[in-house]
Amino acid sequence: MHASASPFSPRQWLRAPVRRVLARQLYFTGFESLGLVLPIGIAVGAIVVAQLHLNVGQSGAETLRLLARLLLTELAPLLTALILIARSSSAMASELAAMRVNHEIWMLTQFGVSPLHYLVLPRVLGMLVAGSLLALYLALAALLTGALMTAGPNAWSELRLLGDLLPLPQVLGGLAKTALFGAVIALLACRAGLRAGTAMTDIPRAASKAVVNSLVVVFALDALWGLL
Repeated sequence: MHASASPFSPRQWLRAPVRRVLARQLYFTGFESLGLVLPIGIAVGAIVVAQLHLNVGQSGAETLRLLARLLLTELAPLLTALILIARSSSAMASELAAMRVNHEIWMLTQFGVSPLHYLVLPRVLGMLVAGSLLALYLALAALLTGALMTAGPNAWSELRLLGDLLPLPQVLGGLAKTALFGAVIALLACRAGLRAGTAMTDIPRAASKAVVNSLVVVFALDALWGLL
C-alpha cells in the first residue's frame, strides 16, 4: 500500500487493512443506522399520505404514485443525507482528527502507507454504498406505510402494481443522487479531519466543520440537481 500505487488498483482493495476499514464503515454507517431510518420512513409515509389522501382527497393509487415520486426524487436522498451528516460525518471527521492529533497519520506515512488508500477511499466507498442502501430502506418503509394506510389488506398488491409503473430512469436517478451525496459527505468529513491541527481542541472543530460544510454542499447540490 505505497503512496505510488494507484488508489483504484484492485490490489489496494484486496488488502486486509483496507477491507477492515471498509467493513467497519459499512457497519457503522449502514447497519447501525437501520433503527433510526425505519421510524423516519414510517413517519414520512404517514405524513405524506395523510396530506395527499386524507386531507386533499387523492385516490389511493395516485397517492402512492406521488409518494414514490417524492421519495425517489427528493425525500429519500435528502433525508438520508441529513442522517449521514448528523450521525456519520462528525464521527468520521473526529476520528481522523484524533489520529492527526496523536500523530498516527504521520506514522502511517513513515511506514509507506498512503492515507488516501487506507483512510479516505474505504470511508468514501462505505458511505456511498451504505447511503444508497439506507435510502432504499427508507423509501420502502415509507411506501409500505402509505400502502397500508390507503389500501389496507391489499397493500402488497398496490406496491407490486406501483413497481411496474415506476420508470427505471427515475429510480436510477434517485440512487445516483443519494450516492453523490454520500460520497461528497464522506470526502468533506475526511478533508476536515485530515486538515485538523495538532491540538485536542481541533477535534471538535473538525467535526463541526464537517457537518456545516456538508449541509451547505448537500443543499447546494440538491438545488442544482433540481435545476438540471
